[in-house]
Amino acid sequence: MRNNFKGKESKRKKAKNNNCVETRFDKKELMKIKKNKKEEKAENVEKLRKKLEKQQNKKYKKQIKTKNDKPEEKFSEISRRKRMKVWMLVVVLISCLFIGRIGWIQFVMGDELKQMAYEQQSLDRAVNPRRGTIYDATGKTILAVSSTVNTITVNPNNISKENKEKVANALANIFELDYETVLKKVKRNTSIETIARKVEKEKADELRIWMEDNDIDVGINIDEDTKRYYPYNSLASQVIGFCGSDNQGLDGIEAIYEDELQGEKGRITKVTDANGGEIEGEGENYISAIDGNDLVLSIDATIQGIAEKYLKEACIDNKCTDGGNIVIMNPKTGDILAMAGYPNYNLNEPYETTIEELKPVWDGLSESEQIAEMQKVWRNKAVADTYEPGSTFKLITASAALEEGITTTDKEGEFCCTGGITVAGVRISCWRYYNPHGSESLRQALMNSCNPVFIGLGQEIGVSKYYDYLEKFGLLKRTGIDLPGEAGSIFLSEDKVGPVELATISFGQRFEITPIQMITAVSTIANKGTYVKPRIVKQIIDSQTGEVTDIPVEETKGVISKETAEGVLSMMGSVVAEGTGKNAQVQGYSIGGKTGTSEDGVNTGKYVTSFVGVAPVSEPEVVVLITLYNPTGEGGHQGGGVAAPIGSQVLGEILPYLEINQDNLTEEEIKKEVEVPNVVGMTISEAKKALEEVGLEISYEETEEDVSERIVTEQVPVSGIEIYEGTNVVIEYGEK
Repeated sequence: MRNNFKGKESKRKKAKNNNCVETRFDKKELMKIKKNKKEEKAENVEKLRKKLEKQQNKKYKKQIKTKNDKPEEKFSEISRRKRMKVWMLVVVLISCLFIGRIGWIQFVMGDELKQMAYEQQSLDRAVNPRRGTIYDATGKTILAVSSTVNTITVNPNNISKENKEKVANALANIFELDYETVLKKVKRNTSIETIARKVEKEKADELRIWMEDNDIDVGINIDEDTKRYYPYNSLASQVIGFCGSDNQGLDGIEAIYEDELQGEKGRITKVTDANGGEIEGEGENYISAIDGNDLVLSIDATIQGIAEKYLKEACIDNKCTDGGNIVIMNPKTGDILAMAGYPNYNLNEPYETTIEELKPVWDGLSESEQIAEMQKVWRNKAVADTYEPGSTFKLITASAALEEGITTTDKEGEFCCTGGITVAGVRISCWRYYNPHGSESLRQALMNSCNPVFIGLGQEIGVSKYYDYLEKFGLLKRTGIDLPGEAGSIFLSEDKVGPVELATISFGQRFEITPIQMITAVSTIANKGTYVKPRIVKQIIDSQTGEVTDIPVEETKGVISKETAEGVLSMMGSVVAEGTGKNAQVQGYSIGGKTGTSEDGVNTGKYVTSFVGVAPVSEPEVVVLITLYNPTGEGGHQGGGVAAPIGSQVLGEILPYLEINQDNLTEEEIKKEVEVPNVVGMTISEAKKALEEVGLEISYEETEEDVSERIVTEQVPVSGIEIYEGTNVVIEYGEK
């Protein structure tokens, strides 16, 4: 305070001193100074006034502008309100979405998220179900079954660092695995690593003993699993198909009935810590697997074995470079009793060749080359491949002509073969052009397999009507058989068929169908004009309830009349009795049939030889189709000389087995029924002797080495079944 006053006092003294200075000027000068000061002051005041006035003017103008700008102000206010509403709407929408999401998580996804959370804190191991068993038509013979094996896994987080190498070494030694590969799995920071699958009980027990000896009770898991096993190795291999390492069906019935056979997986779960390690004292939660359903096939193991035996012999004896197939069908139910293909493969080793010529070089082939070769034998040619049926197709032309009333079966001299026929300026020869058949009835024309007669009938039927019959017989579409990879037929479209094209179709050439289509069409004739869809599976058996579901028989009546069918069957009987099919005769049975020979393509030099037969002629119970691809042996390639004899062999065994009555035999000629003995566990030599004692024969795969002391592991038919004497019993054998 004092200092302040002192400062003010100093200023006053200074001012006085200044005034004292001013008094030194004269009055005139002083007045001048005062006047200047007064003017200066007035000038400053004027400047200040103008400045204030200017400020006032600016403020006033601004006010005026604001007052006069009412539309803009209104617009601005409206925009502001709209923006507020939009923002409020956005906030409300976001809030609703947030609340909705919370509700969705809480009420809809709650269980799923709980499960996910549980899985994150649990050790989860799958339990594979037992795959359904596949039975043959009898319901007794097992064609495919799942046996119990084990899957070995480890939980790396539960194996201590000091034990990892020891565990890896033990696992590698027991299961014959690469040590470094196993060690990598054991050292990984994961919850589960699979070490080995399909482990047999002996190996699993060896691991259990090692774990006990080394005081290891966690970190290594031995879980029950299943392994697919096929008791009869190659029997019906192209029908049954096989499974992959994960028990998934990859071909045949195994693939197409995957949903029925596979079942549902179970689980073994156990609570873990944050690192994925097992928590001591926490027990396992076991959720049982649901086993797959069983299947009963239409395939009869005994008939299948007979078909495969004679097919193999025929293909080898006739040097069929492209193999062959035999299909046997019940015309009344559509049941495929046998479907054999050669070459075939071992279902238990589906990636190993059974072709003798390939075995020496097999290991030298690349993986892709091996797969390519195996795909050839996996392929079911009876379903997946097409061929020209040749003269067997004359049965369809004869059926259409009879149904249309164009001809009759036995009008003598109705036709005349001159060695060929000219159609639209094109000469088409009879196979016996060098010695024409001359005057013929329809029956004789079929017996002689005379092309010109059937060409003429085709012309009279006409394209449109002929194609109607192709459709009725199911030849323009797939049969729908329950097997994968079925091919469709190859015909010219109706509008592109001229006289020459119709001529070739009428005797079975220049188009292609599948064997399954051909036998189904002939079965329609055998079934007195009713078409029946072919089937492989007859029944499905529920694994949980045992309930049996029958697969329904699907039929279409009225393809041709009963009278027409009986007329064609009668002519087929004549073909075997006196015509080109004489080699298909079976003592004691009335057999009907038709032979066929066609070129495999145009000017290829390859031929397809076939025979289709029915038995008995009056009331057929079976239809058989034999197809051989490119026979190059000394027997030639004619259906009557090559395929018909196989028909005789096959029918000669399956007819007694099916207990189809013999006719035209004396009491001494009628075969007796005998009971099949049990030869499983015997050596082959012992089994042969036991079967011969009751009048039966033995059939097995022969090799260059002596197998007489090998042990019989399976037999078809099984023991206890009554069959006719002279019938073959097919066996499988193992080690000594």
